[in-house]
Amino acid sequence: MICALCKSEAELKNSHIIPEFLYKTMYDDKHRFHVLSTIPEQRNSMLQKGLSEKLLCAACESKLSKWERYASLVLKGGLSLGVERSGNLVIITDIDYSKFKLFQLSILWRASVSTLPFFKNVNLGVYEEKLRVMLVNSDAGKSNDFGCIMYGLKHEGVVTDLIVQPSRDRLNNITCYRFVYGGFQWLYMVSSQVNTKYNEAFIQPSGKAVFLVKNIFEASFISRFGAELIRMGRLNSPD
Repeated sequence: MICALCKSEAELKNSHIIPEFLYKTMYDDKHRFHVLSTIPEQRNSMLQKGLSEKLLCAACESKLSKWERYASLVLKGGLSLGVERSGNLVIITDIDYSKFKLFQLSILWRASVSTLPFFKNVNLGVYEEKLRVMLVNSDAGKSNDFGCIMYGLKHEGVVTDLIVQPSRDRLNNITCYRFVYGGFQWLYMVSSQVNTKYNEAFIQPSGKAVFLVKNIFEASFISRFGAELIRMGRLNSPD
């Protein structure tokens, strides 16, 4: 079989689209978690492992796992980083730009090449190959190459036990993809234009990242997802 990343013929591994470490806070005492879906042919279900499929060879799995390990330390507070808070704004410094940006990009690319129904809304089209080449070459690019805006989500503490089906949207005529995982909403911007307007919101080569912490109920696309689940009878309506 052909590896989706390096394009070599090899035995393929069961590759997670969203890394397994991001599911750990979601598991119950039987190591299961709920998958809520608005896809008519895919009912709500219980899984014991994160969503995966035969996608990458062992060498490419190892390549991506290095970026995942680094991102895990960043997201879980396992590194000595500079942190400054001003109201709901958080500024983090001393991040390894290349490793963290490549982690961000790898998830966007995996979601685009995935054949799983959960990721059907992510389709990078002509940008998919450009992103694949960047990952093969460990090239994080400029800050506004597939720039990602991060929003910390909170509700009676940080919300780390939620992964939402990615959605496609438009922001000021720029195509973007919204993900929720690891306690953040990740807004990936995909455009041939240089997104200088949002540049300060993307992680910088200097290692600086800025994000806004907001209540989860302020995330309108999550509210729309919940409303659609209720309409389909897959989620109880709140009182």
